[in-house]
Amino acid sequence: MRVLVATDLSDAGLLSIEALIGCNPELFDGVMLVHAIELDHYMAGGSITEAIEWSEKRLAEEAATLGGAGFTTDFRVEQGMAVEVVQSVAADIDADLIVVTDRGKGGAAGRILGSTAERIAQAGECPVLVVRVEERDAAWCRLGEGSPFAHPLVAADLDETLERIAKVAGRLPGVETARILHVAAPGADVEQAHAFIDAVIMRTPLRGAEVVVVESKDPAEVIAAESQAAGASLIVLAPRRHGLIGRLVFGSVALSLLRESRVPLLFA
Repeated sequence: MRVLVATDLSDAGLLSIEALIGCNPELFDGVMLVHAIELDHYMAGGSITEAIEWSEKRLAEEAATLGGAGFTTDFRVEQGMAVEVVQSVAADIDADLIVVTDRGKGGAAGRILGSTAERIAQAGECPVLVVRVEERDAAWCRLGEGSPFAHPLVAADLDETLERIAKVAGRLPGVETARILHVAAPGADVEQAHAFIDAVIMRTPLRGAEVVVVESKDPAEVIAAESQAAGASLIVLAPRRHGLIGRLVFGSVALSLLRESRVPLLFA
């Protein structure tokens, strides 16, 4: 698996790199660290040359840390808007996964980074892992321990996205157990939902995974609660990326989880 880690080099942003330390490096083909220098952010604080030199030094330090943990690592500093830079580099290295940090709900800085994480997740041509962090005693900490890939909870819709995200979840490095959750509307045919999911996942690496169907009017709340109850290390879901209706679906479920979830999110 080739992984691109996008970081703004803040204390919170660097925790996306920490998330990989708990993983088995032998399961990765390489890790590319990327930092985007957005000109409007840097012009007031010094020259672009100084910003690039400082950024390269910091990324080199983080690459050395990952290298010491057994990962094959490289880094790049690019000028441009963060989302565009991330997508360009991901395509250039044929990345299998993009990793980015999100602060969730909180102050202005958290909303800015959260917006970037959201746009990367929506625009991504490959899966995007959003690592959750929070501030404790004036220091940023990653939510969760160990590998984020060990115990995925797949939030399943009864449509064509299920097979895709189940395949993505099943191919994550170091999966130990997996659970599939569908939140059905009240009064829905639960047995039919089970049968549909069972038939689809038979074509994926998750065949045999536990399937749970829950009736509720609030999918985001159920998904978050089930992830905690099941000890999930990760929630896997499919954002809708196209048109106004897609934006509303992403906002109603995926964005709620992006702001409220206590575990990482993988948008596949």
